[in-house]
Amino acid sequence: MEWLIPLPFEWFVLLLRLVFAFLLYFFIFLIARITIRELAAMAGATGEEGGPPGHLIVQSPGTSGLRPGTRLPLDPVTVIGRHPSCTIRLDDAFVSTEHAQLTWEHGRWWITDLKSTNGTRVNGRPVTAPTGLRYGDVIELGEVRLVLVP
Repeated sequence: MEWLIPLPFEWFVLLLRLVFAFLLYFFIFLIARITIRELAAMAGATGEEGGPPGHLIVQSPGTSGLRPGTRLPLDPVTVIGRHPSCTIRLDDAFVSTEHAQLTWEHGRWWITDLKSTNGTRVNGRPVTAPTGLRYGDVIELGEVRLVLVP
């Protein structure tokens, strides 16, 4: 054991401090890297434009005052109705206060009727449970017809 050189205690403590500082900064670096990766994954899951993909196009406005062809942006949870707090406000006599809800979940749009008086229809069929939507589907709320497009 001739190759072992005795290390003075002060040098040993300095070496321990340097190793501790290195491990601490390495740990902080790993936390920052994981956080950035998770935030990027969450941002990527909502689409390229920062929100879920798609919007609604007014096909038939009924008495809502909207023009045919009007583009209505969608939030990850979009409530459609007559109430001013709804995400998409349709001022139509046959649309309930909170008529229907569109939700972006598991990579697709889902529509739920919120116990509206006149019901919600997708491609002419009544919505009785949460229903998956595809682009091109026609959503009918009273006399208003909207098309889901990418």
